[in-house]
Amino acid sequence: MKENQVRTIRKHSRNLAREWKLVANRADQQGLTVPEAHALIELSTHKTLSVQNIADMLLIDKSNASRALASLGKEQFVEFTENKEDRRAKDVSITTSGRKRVQQVHIEADELVGSALELLSPQEQETVAEGLKTYAKALRYNRLQKDFIIRPITKEDNSAVAAVIRKVSDEFGLRAEDGYAVGDPMVESMSEAYATTGTRYWVVVKDGKVVGGGGVASLQGSNDGLCELQKMYFMPECRGTGLGRRMVLKALDFARQTGYKACYLETTPALREATSLYETLGFARQECALGDTGHGVCELHYLYRF
Repeated sequence: MKENQVRTIRKHSRNLAREWKLVANRADQQGLTVPEAHALIELSTHKTLSVQNIADMLLIDKSNASRALASLGKEQFVEFTENKEDRRAKDVSITTSGRKRVQQVHIEADELVGSALELLSPQEQETVAEGLKTYAKALRYNRLQKDFIIRPITKEDNSAVAAVIRKVSDEFGLRAEDGYAVGDPMVESMSEAYATTGTRYWVVVKDGKVVGGGGVASLQGSNDGLCELQKMYFMPECRGTGLGRRMVLKALDFARQTGYKACYLETTPALREATSLYETLGFARQECALGDTGHGVCELHYLYRF
């Protein structure tokens, strides 16, 4: 990512915040603060929530959530009840007045956004909606990945990577005797297998422990400048964090800079989340296998052209 692109996106984000009046920390004309409005909106879709629940949803600390809820309580927009499991904690629910207040917030916000969207064509509106959704997802993934590190594999990682490959393969029923990659000889010495020019393998580490990995290498049996996405395995703690997406993009960037013309991969329908990711990123389904990977058991074949 180029620095000027980062600065451009930051600038647009600031402008959005200003247009939505968030800089003034006011969510509507009547003076409801942004945390208060967000808390009310969440409470309007849940029967009850704890203060900690609301803090987690709003990505703020518990003390700030408590202050916002206390203010809402004074206005009788929310009410507090004793938590049945923890008497020191309080559950929060929205009142009838609170629901009316949320409706006012929605009316004002809908008018602001709706009026602006009227200046855009239907296609532009769709672009805005999808762009904001994608951007928000990326921000969320980045937050979820804060405790993970992706780095090149070392010899000391070999046994841990092999263990991850075996565990994940067993989880999804991908047996070596059936011809899946878990049976490849290189599994026990991954750092050496990816030490040559044009190859690279990265590991995902959390708290000093290898919990995933993925790599790229030239496609065996092909002379068309093709590489192959290989050995992408992630333990459960990695999933749902966007680490798979980050790993694939890292591999594609390496392949592009190395000079490959396209990136090939093989997989199985059992890995539904993985296939969905590949298609989202632009991998195109192929009618037949390419090269000679040695994994004829894989039913799905994809190609990404640079």
